[in-house]
Amino acid sequence: MARPKHVVIIGGGFSGALTAIHLARSCTANSLRITLVNPTPDIGRGLAYRFDDDNLLLNVPAGNMSALVDEPGHFVAYCQRIDPSLSPGSFVSRRLYGKYLQSLWSQTQAASPGLIELRVDEAVTLNRALWESGESTWQVALASGEQLIADQVVLALGHQHPQFPIRLDPEVGARVIDPWNFDDMHRLPKDQPVLIVGTGHTAVDALFCLAQSPHRGSIYLLSRHGLLPHRHRLSTTAPKPQSFPEYLRDVPPTVRAYTRVLRQHLKALAQQGGDWRDALNELRPHTPQLWQSLPANEQRRFLRYLQAYWDVHRHRLAPMAAQRLDQLLAERRAQVIAGRITSVRKLSDGGEVAYRLRGSQQVNTQQVCAIVNCIGPNTDIHRHANPLMAQLLKEGWIAPDTHGLGLRVTLDLQVIDTHQNLVEGLWYVGPLLKGTLWEATAVPELRLHAQHLAQTLLHLP
Repeated sequence: MARPKHVVIIGGGFSGALTAIHLARSCTANSLRITLVNPTPDIGRGLAYRFDDDNLLLNVPAGNMSALVDEPGHFVAYCQRIDPSLSPGSFVSRRLYGKYLQSLWSQTQAASPGLIELRVDEAVTLNRALWESGESTWQVALASGEQLIADQVVLALGHQHPQFPIRLDPEVGARVIDPWNFDDMHRLPKDQPVLIVGTGHTAVDALFCLAQSPHRGSIYLLSRHGLLPHRHRLSTTAPKPQSFPEYLRDVPPTVRAYTRVLRQHLKALAQQGGDWRDALNELRPHTPQLWQSLPANEQRRFLRYLQAYWDVHRHRLAPMAAQRLDQLLAERRAQVIAGRITSVRKLSDGGEVAYRLRGSQQVNTQQVCAIVNCIGPNTDIHRHANPLMAQLLKEGWIAPDTHGLGLRVTLDLQVIDTHQNLVEGLWYVGPLLKGTLWEATAVPELRLHAQHLAQTLLHLP
């Protein structure tokens, strides 16, 4: 009788948990062993869904947040067992979604006892090994000193720690607060100004945290473009799958050409009483294909000139969150600045930030008691990689994609090494797929990637 295939998944956030769940739900008896390695026993919630603050809402309606691709109503059914008034169009809290993922994890373990082993530990190195039979495998070294032998290894590591826009002296860096360190934000002086670096979703989270704390000083949000996310419109139905848009067929694969025809389409849609959000929803399943069709120089052009504008339209705020943001801006509790930080000087009670306004050579300064770094995730795996990523980089097992958006992988999520070779038995799933698939940060896409990878692994010998 053949021994069970052993799959080790490193990382227990959304992508790692969903990959394990799909493997468990689809494998045949005695064909598989699954080991999930995660630093904490809190599986599924990851960074995005680990907070208990109900003011932090999902930015996708509940009807499009099922963890299971084949059961689109799965999450809505879970919500309605708690509150029957919730619908597919509801924007619920991230806390509730985290509880949902934990529930799905527990149900999977109960349905297949002994199939998934959770190791509360940290993987620190990964090396080739051989079974006694001569089969090539992976040896996973854990921080505890234990060793795991795996046939297949899935890297399900998320984003790395965000990097500040400029290099800071250690004393100044100590004044910078991490984006989700809500405890430190609540302890800030009540009447002193605070600077949030960034104007995306994470910056809005930090703003809401400060707004509900005792802090009553001015709050400045600064980013290069000064753009805030647009809002979702109220809708009771999830978007339906659409075929590739006809208006984009036979369009030359350039940023200029795609932008021109998209604007023409949006203008025609508006004249017919339509909404631009519908056009982006229809486009969403096809953006990986459009991204991959662009040559590298065109991809760079998009990243440099258009990504910021695309992001604020594509990644929208829940209507209630958008209303709250508008109110804080109208009350002057928060102010948005478009500019670039040039320096930060330490003061006895905080720091002085110098920034150049967008489109100008004018440099302004602002004294603040603290800086909250919401610049966005660090996708460059060369910068402050965790020990495992650093080891894999050093030994050439993994390589960054062309634009530093994540890891180099195939469309089947198999890792490609520094010599452009496929790495047998090594896979990646998570947000660092962005360089290859573009759409790799939200549940509607990550659940597809996790399911696809699970099916690939199940069919391997």
